[in-house]
Amino acid sequence: MNSQDFVYGDGEVVTASFEKDGETIRVTVGEKQFELRPVGTNLYATTINGARSHLAVVKSKGVYYIDFDSVLLEVKEPSELGVAGGAGDHGAEKDKIYAPMPGKVVKILVAEGDRVDVKQPMVIVEAMKMENQVNAKAKGTVRAVNFAEGDQVDTESPIIELDLEEQ
Repeated sequence: MNSQDFVYGDGEVVTASFEKDGETIRVTVGEKQFELRPVGTNLYATTINGARSHLAVVKSKGVYYIDFDSVLLEVKEPSELGVAGGAGDHGAEKDKIYAPMPGKVVKILVAEGDRVDVKQPMVIVEAMKMENQVNAKAKGTVRAVNFAEGDQVDTESPIIELDLEEQ
């Protein structure tokens, strides 16, 4: 089983665990456990708060992207465990902001020269018809904004680059 911490809602950090058994995906978020069963291409069904819900799940380069209750979870396949980060393996790069998955830049929330704090919203990327807010991983100053609103982005090119503050 793979466990990772995710920022959820208003910045609350929760641990999500992931396990795959055949076609079924089991996800534990905080204290809640969910079993996702395939119902179509990239579409899974589960029960959330007593109601049946459908979740989009996309796998790319050994990473599952799960649109879970309006939060994008990036979880490495169990066979890929032991490597930090999600898409493109940029987990250790705190000075660069990457898209969580390929998509379109909807809104740039900072400009070159702006000071930013940890968890501050930096950019909103639309992927799989969901808007995903990407936050800063460290304090710093925006050095470069490499894309504009409306641009298509991948997971390999940084959208924003920071000059980090000394910790």
